[in-house]
Amino acid sequence: MSKHSILIVDDEVNILHSLSRVLRDDEREIHTASSAPEALEKLKTLRAVDLVISDNKLPDISGIDFLIKVKQLYPDSLRILITGYPDLESVIRAINNGQVYRFITKPWDNEEFKLIINQALDYCDVLRDNRALIKIAKEQAEALAAMQKKYPQIPKSDFDKSGIYIIDERRVSETVADFLKKYYPNTPKT
Repeated sequence: MSKHSILIVDDEVNILHSLSRVLRDDEREIHTASSAPEALEKLKTLRAVDLVISDNKLPDISGIDFLIKVKQLYPDSLRILITGYPDLESVIRAINNGQVYRFITKPWDNEEFKLIINQALDYCDVLRDNRALIKIAKEQAEALAAMQKKYPQIPKSDFDKSGIYIIDERRVSETVADFLKKYYPNTPKT
């Protein structure tokens, strides 16, 4: 499995260092940015990340607006909003518009924060696996449709509900026996 990538965005250098220390792990790449433009540039360079953690009070844009932009540009990246000044309107807007995974208030408990991040990355893995399985299912459906188009003489009743071709062993045996009789009439029976 590849490393998870996390981008932390906060204009306070101490917060960036603190969160980087808390989240440090061999299975993670931690990136930091002190502004939304810097974070967007890093996302462009990295071609997205698994998780974006942003403070709500950024110098040039609100964290909610930044996460909305991240959602538009990188919909597969999970988003977490951190704020020291929670209010109900911000929470609702973050959830409805930014599609944030979690909303965390400052100060946070390090152990609880690690747990939230681990859950987010596990969820990210589930989403990634789900996308891979959907891709496989689509490829299989396309292959089945191509096979049905190429061999229209195979009745649809020979497929079960999930699209698996059902081989009737008795019919196959009869077909093989008929073939042997027709083309090899002198073959001894076994």
